[in-house]
Amino acid sequence: MKDLSIVVEGQPTSEAAGWQLTWVERRRGIVRLTEGSRSQLALVEGSGSDWFVTLRGRRIPVTVQSWRERVLAEARLAAAERGGPVEVRSTLPGLVVAVNVAEGAEVGEGEPLLTIEAMKMQNEVRAPRAGRVAQVAVSPGQTVATGVLLVRLD
Repeated sequence: MKDLSIVVEGQPTSEAAGWQLTWVERRRGIVRLTEGSRSQLALVEGSGSDWFVTLRGRRIPVTVQSWRERVLAEARLAAAERGGPVEVRSTLPGLVVAVNVAEGAEVGEGEPLLTIEAMKMQNEVRAPRAGRVAQVAVSPGQTVATGVLLVRLD
């Protein structure tokens, strides 16, 4: 669980100290939360990173993110808040298989900038915010390491 991030109702949270989770009926999503002599039943529903926990009649949205998903979400938020130049860097090592933008091009938030192949999977790198492409630092066929500058947006 150390490489996972849990967000409850939009707020990052950590594991509740002392509480233990035990599945009562996994197929139906029923769990028991226990801490000392206290015990609560809860319903867990969802898949992927989007979940809901119903506890004491309250349905609570929960997002579970891997370390990589959390870092990307934080980078998107920081870039959107800053408004200045942003450097898009590789979050994983791989081979650049396609570059979808050219210097001087205007891009919208979420538009694909390039594609990196890693472990036989193609990963699309998207713009964290709208802007003008100031620099494309890689080309198709180039191998990149984690942290390498890919594109700079103004």
